Amino acid sequence: MTDPQVTSGTYRTNDGVGLYYEQAGEGRPLIMIPGATASIEWFKRNFGPLSRQLRVIAVDMRGFGRSEPSPWGQSCARYAMDVFGLMQHLDLRDVTLLGWSCGARTIYSYLMLLGNERLRAAVLVDDTVHHSVHDPPPADAARQPGESEEAHQRRTFRLMASPTDPQALPEGELEWMLAAMGEFPESLRADGRAQDFRPLCPIIDLPILLVSGRHSGALPGCRYAAEQIPGARLEVFEESQHVPFYTEADRFNHLVAAFARQ
Repeated sequence: MTDPQVTSGTYRTNDGVGLYYEQAGEGRPLIMIPGATASIEWFKRNFGPLSRQLRVIAVDMRGFGRSEPSPWGQSCARYAMDVFGLMQHLDLRDVTLLGWSCGARTIYSYLMLLGNERLRAAVLVDDTVHHSVHDPPPADAARQPGESEEAHQRRTFRLMASPTDPQALPEGELEWMLAAMGEFPESLRADGRAQDFRPLCPIIDLPILLVSGRHSGALPGCRYAAEQIPGARLEVFEESQHVPFYTEADRFNHLVAAFARQ
């Protein structure tokens, strides 16, 4: 089956930052929010297949991908307002939000600030509700004596994308993954440690799907959220770490499409 035609655009946030987005397909809208510093390139195994059944919009957050740089606003609360602005710009309602990692925290922030405004449901992909509800990284991902920062980064990405067989990840895949990441702002790192969404969970009144990898340190936080959010559902991907949408793309796409269309 041929994927729908992709169109792109830029919209300007209420504080003047131009954000790049791509969209394709028809039907119920699904907005895809990448993780911290990541571009929408990370969703290339998902965007096309999902757009066959949904209207899919993927957005580069401020300062990353093809969006404009911004010397301010690197926080999940600001990102949440940017996502809301995109909905207004495209006149979207009954939206399913899908956020990976920091994108999931952006959705928590959206729910905290705006409630269910313009939303139908949300998919929270592999992030915790608080940094204390998180396993430490695997011992083999820790920087080894004498290992350069570049070598450590490459090994970490191999584990992230292919935890059961890191060396099986093709070199070309690793190269685009590294290229699709920006520099991590310290303000965003501090924001992540400061936020505690545990008190929010019991009052969320929206269909919620949580997705986590069996090998991910975020799994305990996803389990906590699934237990505390009324009616929430958790799906664990057995072969995955932090990027189940990449490692087990077919299952992920089927799951998300069915959830967004129900």
